[in-house]
Amino acid sequence: MNQISLRGCAPEPLIHYLKALGILRLVAEQLNPQARAAWVGDTFMLETEKTKEDLVDFFLNHYRPTPLVAPWNGSSGFYPKDVKQREFFMTLCKANEERFIDYAETFAAGRLIVGDREVQPKAEEKAAMLQAARQVFPDKAVDWLDAAFVLGEEKPEYPPILGSGGNDGRLDFTVNYAARLLAVFPETLKNEKKPQEKIRQSNTQIRAALFADEIATLESAAVGQYHPAGAGGANASQGATGGSYVNPWDFILALEGSLMLASATVRQLATGARTKASFPFTVHNSNIGYGTATDNEKVRAEIWLPLWSRFTGYAEIAHIFKEGRVQFSDSKGKIKPVRTGFDFARAIAELGVDRGIDAFQRYAFIERNGQANLATPLGVFEVRERPLVSLIHQLDRGRWLDSFTRASSDEKKTPPRFVRARKRIEEAIFQLCVTGSPEHLRETLLALGAAEAELANGERFRDDKNLRPLKDLSLRWVRECDDHSDEFKIATSLAAISGAGKVGSLRSNLEPFDSATRNWSQRSTSAIWSAAALEENLAAVLQRRSIDARSQGLSHPPITSRRFASLKAVNAFLKRETDDEKIEGLLRGLILIDWTNAEPFEPKVETRAVPPTLSRAYALLKMLFLPEGKFQPKPDAEMIIIKHEPSIIPLLRARRVSDALDVAARRLRASGVMPLTTDFYLREEDGARLASALLIPIDEPSRRAVARLVLRDETEE
Repeated sequence: MNQISLRGCAPEPLIHYLKALGILRLVAEQLNPQARAAWVGDTFMLETEKTKEDLVDFFLNHYRPTPLVAPWNGSSGFYPKDVKQREFFMTLCKANEERFIDYAETFAAGRLIVGDREVQPKAEEKAAMLQAARQVFPDKAVDWLDAAFVLGEEKPEYPPILGSGGNDGRLDFTVNYAARLLAVFPETLKNEKKPQEKIRQSNTQIRAALFADEIATLESAAVGQYHPAGAGGANASQGATGGSYVNPWDFILALEGSLMLASATVRQLATGARTKASFPFTVHNSNIGYGTATDNEKVRAEIWLPLWSRFTGYAEIAHIFKEGRVQFSDSKGKIKPVRTGFDFARAIAELGVDRGIDAFQRYAFIERNGQANLATPLGVFEVRERPLVSLIHQLDRGRWLDSFTRASSDEKKTPPRFVRARKRIEEAIFQLCVTGSPEHLRETLLALGAAEAELANGERFRDDKNLRPLKDLSLRWVRECDDHSDEFKIATSLAAISGAGKVGSLRSNLEPFDSATRNWSQRSTSAIWSAAALEENLAAVLQRRSIDARSQGLSHPPITSRRFASLKAVNAFLKRETDDEKIEGLLRGLILIDWTNAEPFEPKVETRAVPPTLSRAYALLKMLFLPEGKFQPKPDAEMIIIKHEPSIIPLLRARRVSDALDVAARRLRASGVMPLTTDFYLREEDGARLASALLIPIDEPSRRAVARLVLRDETEE
């Protein structure tokens, strides 16, 4: 067996991928049934007992083209005005009786079902003609019918790979196919001027199509959606517009390859389910995952075409296209079929595809260059397991992701901010499915937090759509998303702050969330987060929790947390060396975590070192904002309760830093704790920053380290 490198075939553009399928199909059916093929990198490899020269001779002199006709389309060669088109078919059928006998029989069957019609059929008449074609067309044309359309219960459906039943707008693929056949076969070229030169040109063109070892003369002819770079149009050449050029063999073999994507009709196994068309690896479009995606872009569909590296026979590849498995599971393990490009990416990341497929080349049929559809390549996606994608199952609980997607899918009626939030989630998850990296999982968490923030401020929208809050994400999100930055440490420690009594967790301060019912709160007074700066919002939260605690009879505001920030992170925050936007984004995502059963996680010993530049004003004030006011000077010392002083935060927010420090010193002395001094310099405009830092939880050893900076050690005295 020879392994022949078909360098003229590649995963993109689509015309070259389909050409590869066409070569395998025709060689297996007409030349060497044992032929096998595989993708090696960007090259299609054909394993056959034949040689390269045998392949060239086969296509030039022996290949019998599949009869492709579409009498249900206008300008298809079957109606009185189709004089030129009809001449293509008539010339082809008369050129070589043995080679084109199938074409002659199929063309005659097409004329039979057209009868004396003068124009193409419409609507119900077209459906009847399609049904008649299935009854009278010869067996050699059945694959063409299966690939071109499906007869459903209500109306015919058309796979996008062949446009609308073999045409795209005014371009009829079958007529173009016949014209290209006339331009390459020796039998049809013998009546041309300089026939030997034309035959040599065809030889060069087929070698270029197969091996890319020749420079082919391109014909000025329509190529349609299969080769965007050759389709012409504006800016396609040095002038204002360019013409459409194609190697005729490329187009011929691509149409032959499209027949491997024969469609089928399947019935969903559900009561009252309707029969629907099933097109191989074809799904509804998702305008995500590629840089040129724009809102309101017209996309007919997406198709994900398989690439395989193991040499495989034609029958097995045809079976993959006919009954290929692409599916993913939800949070309960229920198998779901893919419906969109977004679903397809999830299925690939979860290994929900047939074994033996190494990757998929993604295409979208996008309306560009006027109203023409172009098969635009959108990237190659390797089939490998990406474990982090399994975390997306948690968004399926309560159908949160499905509900939010449906609620914001009608972009004309949905407020733009919710559409943007949905697209950000889909883009983040899509990229996670592509890379499986913690970076994109973190971006997914940020996108979820941003969407939840929009829902929190969109009471009318969420009520109309019956959207519940997203909740109870697992702690694994925290572990996998941790980038070990100061911003992540601060956001995590804040997000894990729990409630006490009827005072809710910190989440209830960011959005109207009822910690008891785990649902939206109808009359929340605790949600005070606004569009202000992060430091203003954190200071306001600490003040609000102080107010709510006193109203509920609590001695101190609930600021107990199951996670802690390091003093290094706090110091960076106080010095404005952290990214506040990043902290807020992470905080929005991390409040979605279920912290109820989380074990307290303290920083490593080496991270508790006190930075030399840590603000002593912060150290003094932090003594009044400890969980439940409990302070233990040493591990074996008696616990001291420092009474809460609610006036400090308002003073700091009002830029009265000196007054706040004086009040704090008096409160500490009254509690039996003696400050070394209160003579600290701090800019008045840093009052809000200082107040917000007091909300950030630190662990017990860090509290003692901070205390040693500003409190007198009574035992030493």
